[in-house]
Amino acid sequence: MKPNKENKRAYRIPPCPPYDVEGMESWLSDLGREGLFLAKDGFFAGVATFERGKPAKVKYRLEAAQKSTSMWAEDMGEPDPDQIELSEKYDWTYLGKRGDFYIYRSFDPKARELNTDPEVQALAFNAVKKRWRGSLITLLFWLVVYPLLWIRGGVLLTIIHVRTWLFLLATLFVLWVIVDAVAGLVSLGKLQKKLRQDGKLSSSKDWRRRQKGYFLRKGIGAVWAATLIFFFLQRFGVSITNEDKIPLAEYAGTLPFATMADFGEGNVASYEQTMLGINMGFNCLSEWSDWISPRCIDYGEHARIVFSDGEVIDGGLYVDYFETAHPLIARWLAKECYRVDRREKDFSLLETPEIEGDFVAAYQGALHFPTILIQRGNVVIRAYFYQTGGEPVSYETWSRILSESIGEK
Repeated sequence: MKPNKENKRAYRIPPCPPYDVEGMESWLSDLGREGLFLAKDGFFAGVATFERGKPAKVKYRLEAAQKSTSMWAEDMGEPDPDQIELSEKYDWTYLGKRGDFYIYRSFDPKARELNTDPEVQALAFNAVKKRWRGSLITLLFWLVVYPLLWIRGGVLLTIIHVRTWLFLLATLFVLWVIVDAVAGLVSLGKLQKKLRQDGKLSSSKDWRRRQKGYFLRKGIGAVWAATLIFFFLQRFGVSITNEDKIPLAEYAGTLPFATMADFGEGNVASYEQTMLGINMGFNCLSEWSDWISPRCIDYGEHARIVFSDGEVIDGGLYVDYFETAHPLIARWLAKECYRVDRREKDFSLLETPEIEGDFVAAYQGALHFPTILIQRGNVVIRAYFYQTGGEPVSYETWSRILSESIGEK
């Protein structure tokens, strides 16, 4: 009995993935016995649309597509018209597609099979497997290789800024997606093996036995993805709006390193911030804590300072400060900072000042400002200082002052 299109439609979530050919065929056939028949182009966004009718015995077959089924592909991924016409001669109606499979239906119990040669049917899966392997390589590039290229090798820096828990959550999700893709390839291989051994696939598979596990995996994946998207958008929004920035004048904490006021020899007679604007990141700082670096500070200061002895310092100081959970993490972080900075255009080494540290490097980067990188124990500090007026302070002097201040404040 064919479905009555005038009746209300019903919607169901498939209880198995598209590559589970036997499960899909059994599920669709069983719903037909309940009076639910898959509608034309009935799969969209992971939901199947059914038309209600009188219960009837009906057969469904999933055929491996020999070409891409994407709507952007040739003929929008639909099968060749000749293929559809030939199937209709044998009482099979083309309904649509799910994943890399075309779906056909027949109400005739005596209708001959679309594929009578199991070897040919097994070979047809090769085209799907080839596309999936290509998709897996693309997936690995965009989820693994491209992020590494984008962060330019600064893995530890990225983890600390993004937060370790969020980075781990994202890493596990990437592994989840990759394992799921590999599982699909393995499943297709098993179907091919079964076709060659038994000569046919089963259309009466017990799909109910595994549907809870499938729904659970899909639900976890959806919640997982939504959680990652939410937190990454939140982090991105904070970085764009500078919501985590605190004006230096309002900061109530104690900085664990020297600032511009410490670079002069006399007492500070006057202090004037020369560049203001928290939205631009001027004269403000952000401070946060992470599992692998319990105290992190991103500091930016622009000021004109007059000291009691008449000395004037006019310029800007930027500091990245990390107080890590272990000295080994600090050493890794310092070397990573150095590798990242070395890739900057116009990078050039400066003579390393004689200051105490487990790792010390001095250089100029793209901005042509002297930069000092120090790792001592579990602390890493990277700073650059520029001057626009006043008496010049050599980078050997201010870097020494900065180094000596570590652990004193």
